[in-house]
Amino acid sequence: MQRKDRLSHGILALATTALACILVGGCAGETKRLDPDALSEQEVGTGLTSQDFRSVCERMARSLVQVPQIQQASTPPRVTIQSVENRTNEYIDTDEFAHRMRTLLVKHAEGRVVFLDRSFAAEIDQENRDKERGRLSTSGRQEQSGADYFLTGQFGSIDKVAGRGMTTYWRLSFRLTDAATSVIIWEDDYEIKKSSTISTVYQ
Repeated sequence: MQRKDRLSHGILALATTALACILVGGCAGETKRLDPDALSEQEVGTGLTSQDFRSVCERMARSLVQVPQIQQASTPPRVTIQSVENRTNEYIDTDEFAHRMRTLLVKHAEGRVVFLDRSFAAEIDQENRDKERGRLSTSGRQEQSGADYFLTGQFGSIDKVAGRGMTTYWRLSFRLTDAATSVIIWEDDYEIKKSSTISTVYQ
């Protein structure tokens, strides 16, 4: 709840500033196009950056596709994404990491693994019911595919503050769980440690 409150306050402050700029006709600014892997001057502190995001997803995708159950499968395993747990003190869209991994695997894994889109489960059920009732044409009855594995993960962090300095250790882990047996067949993590010094200007 606190993370959501901080996010809401941040959005409200940004909206208030934008409104003030419009009313007074000031606040002229400049927009730049940046390299996603490059750090900008605004990315200060010990939080995660776009560079971290891309590095984590690429490494995890490469690791996951090497799992024997995927490499040696006669039929591509079917995977569905579950929510990634956020145990840090920061607001992070953790699920976006898993979605980025999915994109990389769909693009580069050459069909070794397939992902199920459960966001349309209700619509697919309705579509199949309409086909059975003759409301829609069909080339044959189709059942929704069941998942062979669940992809999920967990984010954790440890913050340490001493004087004007702050250090944050991040551990971002992902795992692939057998949907039938609950056995974890793959797990990997990515560790990051960052330090930052608070400027005397902000004291």
